[in-house]
Amino acid sequence: MQNLKEEPTTESISHFAPSHAEEALYCMNELRKNVHLCDVILVVGDRRIPAHRVVLSSCSPYFSAMFTSELVESRQREVILQGVDADAIQLLVEFSYTARIQVSEDNVQSLLPASSLLQLLSVRDACCDFLKRQLHPSNCLGIRSFADAHTCTELLESSHRFALQHFVAVSQTEEFMLLPVTEVLELVSSDDANVAKEEQIYHSIIRWIKFDLDKRKQHIQRLLAEIRLPLLTRDCLMNQVETEEIVKNSPECKDLLIEAMKYHLMPEKRTLLQSPRTKYRKPAGQVPILFAIGGGSLFAIHSECECYDQRMDRWCMVSPMWTKRARVGVGVVGGKIYAIGGYDGSTDLNTVEAYCPQSNTWSVSTPMGTRRSCLGVGVVNGLIYAIGGYDGASCLNSVERFDYLTSQWTSVPAMATRRYWPITISVMLGTLAKRKVY
Repeated sequence: MQNLKEEPTTESISHFAPSHAEEALYCMNELRKNVHLCDVILVVGDRRIPAHRVVLSSCSPYFSAMFTSELVESRQREVILQGVDADAIQLLVEFSYTARIQVSEDNVQSLLPASSLLQLLSVRDACCDFLKRQLHPSNCLGIRSFADAHTCTELLESSHRFALQHFVAVSQTEEFMLLPVTEVLELVSSDDANVAKEEQIYHSIIRWIKFDLDKRKQHIQRLLAEIRLPLLTRDCLMNQVETEEIVKNSPECKDLLIEAMKYHLMPEKRTLLQSPRTKYRKPAGQVPILFAIGGGSLFAIHSECECYDQRMDRWCMVSPMWTKRARVGVGVVGGKIYAIGGYDGSTDLNTVEAYCPQSNTWSVSTPMGTRRSCLGVGVVNGLIYAIGGYDGASCLNSVERFDYLTSQWTSVPAMATRRYWPITISVMLGTLAKRKVY
């Protein structure tokens, strides 16, 4: 048999070692630890940190610019770094070789500015993420200031939003008391300040001023102008604001008080009295919640209430009303839900209850002058209107108006026609949405 000589192959193979880069950096790190082949020493205070220029330059744009330019540092054996923490630089050099770093409460305040200087953005982002998770009413203003000083835009925005969302707790901290007036103004003027009632904003500025009365009392007019004074209750205006010595001693505050009192004394002219101080605060980022209030059937009348949270896509029970109510009217104003009138199974009602979402509680409010079930409810300029309905004997054409600022019902001109089940008006205010349920 004839032997055939095989032709040599012209094919090639491709080889890739996935761990090559990691293994190479591991070996370089071992060389660094033993100070072998190191061509630069970073001097930070009393600390001397040996390293390889090529490794530092490959990870840090700051070092790349330093070592590949005509700067004197590109030729120096020792490079002095000023204004940074030695421990932080040590950790960042090690990160350049290992891609690992431990961010903690003990080192984050030194790591963030050092990583910003060296332009190690992944480490800076890790520091910012760590601080976001640490946000608390007692430290959010300090973190906000720290983020601003180091141009960490996302952390600055997150801490600012947190301070507004938790304004009541934040305003009672030492950090708030130490703020300059410009930052206090920024917080109290924001529509996003999350408060159950405007009085909480007012009390925060009074506490801030009294913390250093002699130096801060001059700012009362500027701060009071950012309070929605017309939205304070009449009791608060007369017994707290008007009698407060800081306010009384400031002639500039007189016009603000007059404006607020006009808003209370002339509810029928509120449309003409609208201003930035009559605008309700509406915290951003909060999703409207749907409420189902009471209701009934042929067999039972309910006091139970539920709310639907679209973020969780589920219904949740909330505190029940004190009274069972079907055919009830519902209005939302001043951050509270008002259950108005209705039928309890035996009697048409004139009673009213108010629900506070912050405390998850119902409280008894001022009753209407007339029993009403099957009524219509509308909210206009912060006033609740109870329209028509049924009083147990006849269909009604009368209308009443409730002012939550004074907790008073007053009669307004009646409709020309008696109306049973007039059109229901849904109202959105702040973070609440309501639905009338029968």
